[in-house]
Amino acid sequence: MPRSSSRQSKPDGPSLAKRRSRAAPRTRETQAGTPANTRENSKPGRQQARRAQKAKQTLTQLEARTEVLTASEKSFRLIEDELRRERVFLRQVIDATPSMIFVKDKHGKFLLGNAALAHSCGTTAEKLAGKTDADFNRTPEQIAHFQQIDREVMASGKALQIPEEEITQADGQVRWFSTGKVPLFNEAGVCDKVLGVATDITEQRQTQKELEQRVAERTAELVSANEKLTAQIEERNRLENALIDISEQEQRRLGQDLHDGLCQSLSGLAFMARSLTKTLEAQELAGPAEEAARLAALIHQSVEASRDIAKGLHPVVMDAEGLVSALHELAARSNGSISCRLRCERMVPITDNGVALHLYRIAQEAVTNALKHSGARSITLSLRLRQNLLSLSVADDGCGMPEVIHVGDGMGVRLMKYRADVIGADFAIGKRKKHGTRMTCLLRMPGTAPTVTAKFPELHSQNER
Repeated sequence: MPRSSSRQSKPDGPSLAKRRSRAAPRTRETQAGTPANTRENSKPGRQQARRAQKAKQTLTQLEARTEVLTASEKSFRLIEDELRRERVFLRQVIDATPSMIFVKDKHGKFLLGNAALAHSCGTTAEKLAGKTDADFNRTPEQIAHFQQIDREVMASGKALQIPEEEITQADGQVRWFSTGKVPLFNEAGVCDKVLGVATDITEQRQTQKELEQRVAERTAELVSANEKLTAQIEERNRLENALIDISEQEQRRLGQDLHDGLCQSLSGLAFMARSLTKTLEAQELAGPAEEAARLAALIHQSVEASRDIAKGLHPVVMDAEGLVSALHELAARSNGSISCRLRCERMVPITDNGVALHLYRIAQEAVTNALKHSGARSITLSLRLRQNLLSLSVADDGCGMPEVIHVGDGMGVRLMKYRADVIGADFAIGKRKKHGTRMTCLLRMPGTAPTVTAKFPELHSQNER
C-alpha cells in the first residue's frame, strides 16, 4: 500500500512544479537560470530598495528639470515682454516722427511703414505690409521714379539722397519731399531691402520760391536803379568833361588873345618907349630919357609875363611831342628862386592831344602847389615810358604834406585826381620816404598789352593838399 501510494504521487510532482512556476512571476535572475526563490531568500528586499532609489533619483531629476524649465519659461516670458515693450516703443517713435519712414524689399513691397506714410497713402500702418506704391494714389511717373531709385540703392549698396521729389497724397494733393535711402543687407551680406526717410519740404520749398522771386524782383529793381545811376554818372561825367573842354577852350582863347592882342600891344608900347628914349637922348634930356628907358624895360617884362601866361593857358601844340615841349617850358618858367628841371630819357609820343593836355594840367597843378606850399629848394618833373606804362611824377624836397587837411583845402589835388580819372590813369600823392612830397600819375598806353604792373613809389601818406 505504501509503495503503491508513492508511485501514485510521482506523477503529481511535475505538475505541481509547473503550477508553481506559473504562479510565481519570472525575474531576470530566473531567466538567467537562477531560481528566484533562492535570490529572494538570500537578498531580501534589495530589489525593492534599488527600485525605490531609482524612482527617487528619477523624481529628483524630473523635479530639477521642471525647475529649469520653469525658470527658462519665466526668462523667455520676460524676454518676450521686453521685446514687446521695445517694439511698442519703436513703433511709437517712428509713428511720432513727422517724416515718412519705410522699408521695402527688392520687389518694392512695404515691409514696414510709420503713421506718416500710412496717412500719406490713406491707410493704416498695419495694412501697409505687402503693398507697393502702385496700390496707392501715386502717378505712374512717381512709381517708376521710386522703383528706379530703389534699384540703384540696392544694386550699388550705397546710400542716396534725393533733394527734391514730388509725391501725390491720398487726397490728390502733390507735396514735395527730401528723401534719403539706405541699403539693408541680410545675413548673407546681400542687399535685399532699402530703408527710406522722406521729409516734407513743401512749405520750405514754397518759401524758397517766394524768396527767390523776391530776390529776382529786388535784383531787377537794383539793376534798373543801377542802370539809372550809371546813366546819371555818365551824364554827369559828360557834363563835367564838357565843362572841362569849355574851360580849356576858354583858356586857349584867352591865351591866344593874350598872345595875339595884349602881347602885341605891349610890344608896340615897348617899341615906342625905346624910340622915345632915343629921342630924349638926342635932345640931351637925360632924366626923361632914363624914365623912358625904365618904362620900356617894364613893358618888356610885361610882354614876357603875358607870353608865359599865354603859354600856360594854351601849352600843348598839336603834335606827338607837344607834351614834352610843354613840360620843358613849364620847368623853364618855374625855374627861378627854386630850381625846377625836367627828366625825360627819351621823347614820349602821345597822339591824343586831350590826354596830353590833362597830363600837362596835372603836372602844372603839382608844380604850382610845390611853389606855393612846400618851401622846397628844388622841384623835379619826371616823364618816362617803360614798355606800355607812362609815368609822370612831380617831386620836391620841401616840408611835405600836413597831417590834417582843413575843410575846403585840397581843391587842386581833387582836380588832379579827377583829370587822372578822366583819362583812366592811376593817381597818388603823399610824403616821400625821407622828406618832401611826390605826385605820381601812371597811365597805361592804349593799343598795348598789359605787360607792366603799375607800381607807385613808396609814400608815407596820401593826404590831399
